[in-house]
Amino acid sequence: MRYDELPENWTSLPLDDGPLAAGVIDLVVGYRDRQRDSVLILPCDEYDIGLPSPIVVSDTPWAQPSDERRDAMAILSEIPVPGFVVALAASRRIPDKLVRGWLRTIEDELDTCGKSLLAFGVADLDTVEIVGGRAARNGSLGAVAG
Repeated sequence: MRYDELPENWTSLPLDDGPLAAGVIDLVVGYRDRQRDSVLILPCDEYDIGLPSPIVVSDTPWAQPSDERRDAMAILSEIPVPGFVVALAASRRIPDKLVRGWLRTIEDELDTCGKSLLAFGVADLDTVEIVGGRAARNGSLGAVAG
């Protein structure tokens, strides 16, 4: 689902659905964010609904060592919410090996603090693909906005 296909009530729907999560990531992560190698962290409430307070961090070095990724994602345990949607955004598709490393780091951090990964997406200039989290197993598998 693309951002312009989101239902009118998308702000009240749980983001553990692949197509919906892809559409929300597509909406929140803009062209400039994708050009600047950004990470989206979207906190969600106890009903898995996204809060109107997304965090977008630009100029992320995708190939950084795992200990630096772990340090960067330690922020997730400090945000007082039960779950998250997280996305990596770049102008070109990030190599699968790096995506898997980031996903593993985020899953480990959230498991440690008892929080949920509702959706993990990868955005480039043309598409958003859900590749991890609960949304990769619920809804439409391999949900893509593009």
